[in-house]
Amino acid sequence: MVALLKERGEPAGIRIVGGAAISLRHYERGPTKDIDASVHPSGPALEVARAVAYENTWADDWFNSAATMFVPFAKTEWVPIFEDGDVGIWVASAPMLLAMKLRASRPGRDDRDIGTLMTICGVRSKSEAEDLYEQFYPGEILEPKAHRMLDVILRTGLPDLPSTPPPLDLG
Repeated sequence: MVALLKERGEPAGIRIVGGAAISLRHYERGPTKDIDASVHPSGPALEVARAVAYENTWADDWFNSAATMFVPFAKTEWVPIFEDGDVGIWVASAPMLLAMKLRASRPGRDDRDIGTLMTICGVRSKSEAEDLYEQFYPGEILEPKAHRMLDVILRTGLPDLPSTPPPLDLG
């Protein structure tokens, strides 16, 4: 997608969240079916994304903005993974991803990510998780399902610190 944007002379700023952000910068978590991102300007980049989908016989929504409604309003933290003057790609920081995953707290989908992100962020207790969440979503409290998930994660023990993926070569 980056090569095609550059070939067409289309500048773009891409901010990635969710599983793709985790896999690109924080730890290898296995494949993800889509990339949740916001992009500016959106028109040309989404057109390029559709062309990439067609070329690779991927689903049209492989690159979408569905999860951007969960990006915190109060505080955001982005980590650059590619910048060349025309195209820039940033992924959500580990603390921001942890806050977003705590907000979603989908059993069977977010458990592993929450535990691993807690390890990466040095979050060792429920109160520390609540404090981190409050930084990104001030005035909100964790839902009961998040508390239940944290109880299970902390009872079973946090995973070891994973290795960071190698830097991307997007040329």
